[in-house]
Amino acid sequence: QGEVFFESISMFTFFLLVGRFLEMRARRKAAAASGNLLKLIPAIATTLDGDQIPVKTLNIGDRIRVLPGEHIPADGKVISGRIHIDESMLTGESVHVVKKIGDAVYAGTLNGDESFELEVTNSKADSMISNIVRLQDEAQHSKPKIAEIADVVARYFVGVILIISAGTWFYWHQTKPDDAFWIMLSVLVATCPCALSLATPTALTCATSRMGNFGILLRKGHVFETLCKINHLVVDKTGTLTKGDIEISETKTFANLNESEVLSIAAALEVHANHPIARAFSGFSREEVTVSDVQNVIGSGIQGNWNSKTVKIGSAIFVVGESRAESNAVYLSVDALHVATFYYRDPIRKESKAFIQRFADAGIKTTLLTGDSLQNAQSVANEIGIDNVIASAKPEDKLAYLKGLDKNDITMMVGDGINDAPTLAGSHLSVAMGGGTDVAKASADMTLLGDNLEKLLEARTLAIRTRKIIRENLAWSLGYNLLILPLAVAGLVAPYVAVVGMSASSIIVVSNSLRLLKEK
Repeated sequence: QGEVFFESISMFTFFLLVGRFLEMRARRKAAAASGNLLKLIPAIATTLDGDQIPVKTLNIGDRIRVLPGEHIPADGKVISGRIHIDESMLTGESVHVVKKIGDAVYAGTLNGDESFELEVTNSKADSMISNIVRLQDEAQHSKPKIAEIADVVARYFVGVILIISAGTWFYWHQTKPDDAFWIMLSVLVATCPCALSLATPTALTCATSRMGNFGILLRKGHVFETLCKINHLVVDKTGTLTKGDIEISETKTFANLNESEVLSIAAALEVHANHPIARAFSGFSREEVTVSDVQNVIGSGIQGNWNSKTVKIGSAIFVVGESRAESNAVYLSVDALHVATFYYRDPIRKESKAFIQRFADAGIKTTLLTGDSLQNAQSVANEIGIDNVIASAKPEDKLAYLKGLDKNDITMMVGDGINDAPTLAGSHLSVAMGGGTDVAKASADMTLLGDNLEKLLEARTLAIRTRKIIRENLAWSLGYNLLILPLAVAGLVAPYVAVVGMSASSIIVVSNSLRLLKEK
């Protein structure tokens, strides 16, 4: 007896599932990008003897051969050959990267036309690809502030709607008892906060997937929100604005040691550091020259014992106890006696000038914050157009500079070294270069895998677009509910109309978010 609302409930279920299907498709597309990365790791590796073994049985220190055109089976370092590697699956860059002996290569990347020997340095679980997938999953599960606010609003919204629905039924039960139930049902269905709950997470899921296409890894959920607000860019010099592929251009000796000896001592010390300048000495190491009791004095240099003598390499203040104005120089001492000065060069990245100019055009000021000498820093700053330079800064100085900035400054720090770690951790938003140290990457909110600074510009554009779409989603979902609620309470919305309206709002929100997956 009375009206039956079976078709309205069926429509509600159908349209709700359509909205959930679109949401699932968005999440699946994002997850597929990560899953496809893992599929690039081959199942079989070739030993130096030519035997085929499962990749999962490889251990750290094992040596294998990678044939031309093969995907590299494990993270490792090159121990023979000079090769070209396609790292586009990590960095988004199609240009092949030249790798020489001692350079790192990553599982899943594609070897070029030459075979080479590889020494495994990481297990499959700790490989770059596995870490990428893990970080992307963590980023998608962490929520920025706007998502948390939306969740709170939806929670209170549900409570309010239930109270209004109960009040609606009570009013119509007193006024028009036969219509009380379907009017209350219309209120509940029409104002279901599905669209409100989907507004933020679907947009963030799609945007995170696009970030992966740029070669950018996210570690924190606030990245999109903060990228839109930054007004002060703080950048390191070596390995960030410059290539970090430093080479020793000249060596001066000042004692009985010859050039070969001082270079081998320097190499024995610098092997304990992971900095672009340290890597410039890697080709000069000799097995018979070793140092012990090594101490890494961050921001200054390295010291140790060689033949029962104290040896130091680093800045002039650290090594010889005085400040010097020489450009691009590293000093070496033996028992406090200055024995050598090494001069190096580090070419500026071709995209650095355009990168700084684009941020300036957006009204964002830039500071070059480096531990290098003022002369070196100013030379780079003049070439690429940076006005504010803070040089000869130790890690604590860099952090103190950030803390001393105006409270209205929203900073983004870009760095790559151990000495940048405190500053990366202390800035509003931090970016570690892909070729930087593990400490820097662990301290950063996001990692730029390909070292191409222009990708950060694309990331900021995407963040602004994501914010715009989230605002559109929230405006639509809230606007729809504010419009439909009084009509439903007044009994002007039939249950089937309420179902169509609610479902359409959810589908519109999800479809709007899916636009972020498309190239623009």
